Amino acid sequence: MMNKTAFKIFICFTLLSAFIATILLGINFLGFAFLGSDTTIRMHERSPEGILEQVSDGLKKTEKGYSILDGTLIPEDCFCMLINETGDVCWSQNLPNDIPTHYSINDIARMTRWFLKDYPVYVRTRDDGLLVFGLPKNAVGKYDLAYSMEWFDSLPQRLISILAVNLLLAAVLALLIGSVFYRRITMLTNGISELRQEKQVSLKEKGIFKELARNINDTSSVIRRKNDALSIKDRARINWISGISHDVRTPLAIIMGNAQILENSRELSEENQKHAAVITGQAVKIKKLVEDLNMISSMEYDMQPANRKSVRLCPLIREIVTDILNSGLADAHEVEFNVKDENMSVLADESLLQRAFYNLINNCITHNPNGCWIQIRAYADRGDAHIRIQDNGIGVPDDVIAHLADKDADMPQTVHGRGLFMANRIIMVHGGSLHVHNDNGCVVEIILPLA
Repeated sequence: MMNKTAFKIFICFTLLSAFIATILLGINFLGFAFLGSDTTIRMHERSPEGILEQVSDGLKKTEKGYSILDGTLIPEDCFCMLINETGDVCWSQNLPNDIPTHYSINDIARMTRWFLKDYPVYVRTRDDGLLVFGLPKNAVGKYDLAYSMEWFDSLPQRLISILAVNLLLAAVLALLIGSVFYRRITMLTNGISELRQEKQVSLKEKGIFKELARNINDTSSVIRRKNDALSIKDRARINWISGISHDVRTPLAIIMGNAQILENSRELSEENQKHAAVITGQAVKIKKLVEDLNMISSMEYDMQPANRKSVRLCPLIREIVTDILNSGLADAHEVEFNVKDENMSVLADESLLQRAFYNLINNCITHNPNGCWIQIRAYADRGDAHIRIQDNGIGVPDDVIAHLADKDADMPQTVHGRGLFMANRIIMVHGGSLHVHNDNGCVVEIILPLA
């Protein structure tokens, strides 16, 4: 079934074709009317020649003069008269006052060709004189048309010329109208081409192609929105992979460091040193795989909470601190954990929160290799859980803090700030907020809504 747009285009082309055909028909009509025009003038469904014939047949000469049969009618606004051989009017009917009653040969010659006192006249000869029939003034335009035999001989050529003019005019009209359609169709084809290249398309919505242009514009908007959504997912995937890579590097570095110590230790046997070398080699391979993982875009995950439940913050943070202390924390680092509300809970994904707090605490250790003091405070206030992580180390660069404040920023390409970035995103998707500033070291303040 023909859709609405196609039907409109079909109707438009049909009307245009009818318009061109009408113009050509009018031109042909005028041309043929000029070539073979009928100059017969009809008044009251009777021609002047016909009336003259009826009057001539009905006009009889009697002893008292001339009389006309009752059935022979002359229109009231017309007149008729009979001029005898001497030029005198011997009979008349409806004769106007300004019409003479005597005529010379020159008067009769001019009258039979043109007008009589601006009255269009027609004549008919009789044995007893000249019968004249006149119409009202300005009723008929009389023109002298004469054609030579050469004109008739060249008539076929002129007909062919008229046909050629028709064809030329039709071509010109088709070219003018077609050029308009060509521009519109070119606009649509260019829009479709750009649409195929996923470019932004904005066509003018007017004319018979209005709906097509609107559909192309709408399709372009849909593609743009989908591409934006895909871009966000791709960025989220990269961020997630970068986050995993960051989390893997820290324990991997510890493994590699201890394995190298064992490999170079003289206290171990040669065989055990070889085992340590194997561990180091495998750790290097894992590190390479982690680096390759950053370039893989097969996951669409933006650290969104997959399994929310009530999580007690203090036991979670205490467990993280214990793991860090048991992983061989240097004596130069000191961790203090101060809790005011042991039972405060939040509705969250426990594994994600664990990642966030581990990154924040481990950052204090990683970026202060010469040692620092780390204080962790947790308390509830006005329906929110407040966690403050502070150290007296070197602090955080200002560009990292500015990058962290940008909600639309991508994952940092450098290691410094990546842990903060990941932690910030995790806190945000749980409905909380994270703020970082420097105050004789780094200060991180976290607010999460209590369950």
